[in-house]
Amino acid sequence: MSNKPGLPRTIKDFLLYYWGLDPKQWIIFLCQDIVHFTRYSLAFVFVGRAIDVLRLSEPVYGIPPQAMFYAFCIFACLGIGEASHVWTAYIIQKWKPRLRAKIRRDFFDHILGHSHSYYQDHFAGALARKVTEIAESSVRLHDHLRFAIFGSLIAMLAAMTAMFTVAPIYGFGMLLFILSVTVPVFLRLPRISGRSRVYSEIRAHVTGTIVDILSNATSMRNFARTAYEREQHERHTAQEQKADSSRLLTMIQLENYRRLSFVVLGGGMMLALLWGWHNNTVTLGEIGTVMGLSFSIIGATWMFGFGVVMTADELGYVDDAIRMITPAHGVRDKDDAKPLQIDTGRIVFDNVTFNFPGQTVFNKLDLAIEAGQKVGLVGPSGAGKSTLMNVLLRLYDIDEGRVLIDGQDLRDVTQDSLRDLIAIIPQDTALFHRSLRDNIRYGKLDATEDEIREAARLAHAHEFIESLPEGYDTMVGERGIKLSGGQRQRVAIARAILKNSPILLLDEATSALDSESEKMIQDSLKTLMRGKTVIAIAHRLSTIATMDRLVVMDGGAVVEDGSHTDLLAAREGLYARLWAMQSGGFLGGEAR
Repeated sequence: MSNKPGLPRTIKDFLLYYWGLDPKQWIIFLCQDIVHFTRYSLAFVFVGRAIDVLRLSEPVYGIPPQAMFYAFCIFACLGIGEASHVWTAYIIQKWKPRLRAKIRRDFFDHILGHSHSYYQDHFAGALARKVTEIAESSVRLHDHLRFAIFGSLIAMLAAMTAMFTVAPIYGFGMLLFILSVTVPVFLRLPRISGRSRVYSEIRAHVTGTIVDILSNATSMRNFARTAYEREQHERHTAQEQKADSSRLLTMIQLENYRRLSFVVLGGGMMLALLWGWHNNTVTLGEIGTVMGLSFSIIGATWMFGFGVVMTADELGYVDDAIRMITPAHGVRDKDDAKPLQIDTGRIVFDNVTFNFPGQTVFNKLDLAIEAGQKVGLVGPSGAGKSTLMNVLLRLYDIDEGRVLIDGQDLRDVTQDSLRDLIAIIPQDTALFHRSLRDNIRYGKLDATEDEIREAARLAHAHEFIESLPEGYDTMVGERGIKLSGGQRQRVAIARAILKNSPILLLDEATSALDSESEKMIQDSLKTLMRGKTVIAIAHRLSTIATMDRLVVMDGGAVVEDGSHTDLLAAREGLYARLWAMQSGGFLGGEAR
């Protein structure tokens, strides 16, 4: 899966991505906002002129026509501005949900393309929170950027233009005020954004630990660790509270500074205007206009500062989500990757070297599995058996060498086509919290009801499913927790039967079954394996002894290779020792 083009990895890229989601709509919004946020400034100018006209008129002669004209202008300014706002509101009620869905879809799609190791390194709960958080933050950013920042700038610009027109000297004083309020805000932005990002990281970790604890509730109870987990949660919550308090303190300090500035300006401007009236340098109408414009600027400046602070806060969340979600995919399709075509199913590991961080797993491994061959992988834990399967599924990219299926290098084919042609029955079967029918159908999305039931019968799952009150409609719980291990494994087998891929991987496929159930399913597996290339892992050697070939691994290398009979003949070999150990039982005579 290739990296989604244009998905941002920095705040700058995010803002460009954000604009690019719907640039035409943004331009329409900006035009509407120019109308909406200039209405008060124009209205105050007309109010001042109306006052001066009325000051020179006598009520006995009626309302002067010029005053009526100014009243109409005030009505027009306010009416057009509010109409623009109402129109915008109707557009937003459709636009915001669409924006939220688009962003969530883009980032969720990117997460789905990450490699196996990425999911191993991150809490599922934290990832889910980040996808939701970046979508919600994006919608809130619309309000902060558009109304609080851009709208306030328009209102300030309109009010300052009007003030310089009516009373220039007061305009210069107001300009100094704006600078004194906004400059400190911008100086504190990095601190606000940084603390918000730290808070977001900790909050996501808290969410992840909660999900982790709840997902392992059975283990918690079995070990009587409820108090321990409560203490762990309290410790993480305390860190979250500390980070949140630090973030809010910075914002409150800025808010207090702004409020003090507004009090000083409001009182100071009124005193200055009264002094000007006393010296006959301003009229009563100009006093009304300047005070109205002053309060408009004070409000706009406050809103601008609030918008900048809240934008920095939201961008802190966005930055943390971007850092977690948008790293380049570890395993990517080539631009010219083609779908895998399987004719026979021959598998070759050619001089394969693969390393985990600080650990070599395979060093120049060579292994060929012929088409239709049934191969059992044997060896102690950590020998590299499951990793070999994961490499074949291209959950990891190898460091050197090639992995081939019918002569096609796995790096040259699409990942989806590769995995679509391989069925796997894992040791740890995790099911979706969906119905049993949906979980079985996952192997073939267009399967009919008859096909689903037939697969369940072959996997000996139909009997227990039919015994449930809701049958195939039964919801299995998170990761299939409502089912026993054996029942989950039967569902996984049914899913693989339904998928019917030319290559079949069995990773301890019957480990959770009792002996009677295993014997019944062995017959179904033999039917399933017919005509397929099969690789099976089993620690219980009797389950794979009849395979065409057994490959014994140790330390990431193939140390023995042959049939069950051949390997037993080598009495000093690893396979013979493992077989003898299991035949004699795990508890020797000394333990009796």
